Amino acid sequence: MQSLDKIRRRIRSIKVTAKITGAMKLVATAKMKQLTNNFKKTTTYINDFYNIMGELFLNVDEKKINKKITTTKSLWIVITSSLGLCGGYNTAICKETMAKMNKDDDLIIIGKKGYSYFKSRKIIKNIINQYDFGDQVIDHYYFLPLTESIMQMYEENKYANINLCYTTFVNSLVFNPRIIRLLPLDKKLFHPDDSNHKFTSLTKDNKEIIYEASREEIIKSISPLYITTLIYGAYSESRLCEFASRRNAMENATDNANELIEQLTLEYNVVRQQNITQEINEIVGGSSAGE
Repeated sequence: MQSLDKIRRRIRSIKVTAKITGAMKLVATAKMKQLTNNFKKTTTYINDFYNIMGELFLNVDEKKINKKITTTKSLWIVITSSLGLCGGYNTAICKETMAKMNKDDDLIIIGKKGYSYFKSRKIIKNIINQYDFGDQVIDHYYFLPLTESIMQMYEENKYANINLCYTTFVNSLVFNPRIIRLLPLDKKLFHPDDSNHKFTSLTKDNKEIIYEASREEIIKSISPLYITTLIYGAYSESRLCEFASRRNAMENATDNANELIEQLTLEYNVVRQQNITQEINEIVGGSSAGE
């Protein structure tokens, strides 16, 4: 059994850890509230854009907007965090990506942790670029260079398809990895027959929308903004998942620390009581021997 001094040191050390994880939980909770408000605003904008693209895709021949593909190589854009202590948030999306990608596919990593994950698995040669925005507040303009780069590589026929890998927010406890195809433009993303996404080519006055240019030309012209919007929306949602996961991890760590403190306190009292009992026995034994 441990000595009293050793138990006291462990208790003090764990109490310090509990204070740190408790503080980190509060910070993550505050950040999560801020990101939730931002995500709601972003979602409203993305849904409006989504509805516009969905309406444009009605009765459009995908062959007219997507070029002929002559390669089989794919590019995967993976959104991870730059900070740790967020549970299995990074591992989940990285594992999902590795399960889907081929050996010769390339990667673009957003966040330091994703870079470290793939580097540790000896596939750093597949990483062609990395972006790290840290903890700064960004908008969709930050992703314009990325969009320009991937669209150029796609037009140069370097990749058959370009995929976006991110984490979706279900609730504060559940986050699911998701992979969508950015290029070629995927008509299935819009599900025009789904009850949640009913697109129509009519205005609010039930008048048909007339386009001065063809739908195909409009889709091609706004595709860069559409792709940038998808990446920004995925990044915003992933950030929310990151801090929600960090909050849960810090809450669990604090609870575990407090539970361990209770166990050590009980052990401390047991050892202390045994020492007192032993001292009493020694005093009584010494008194009896002197009589």
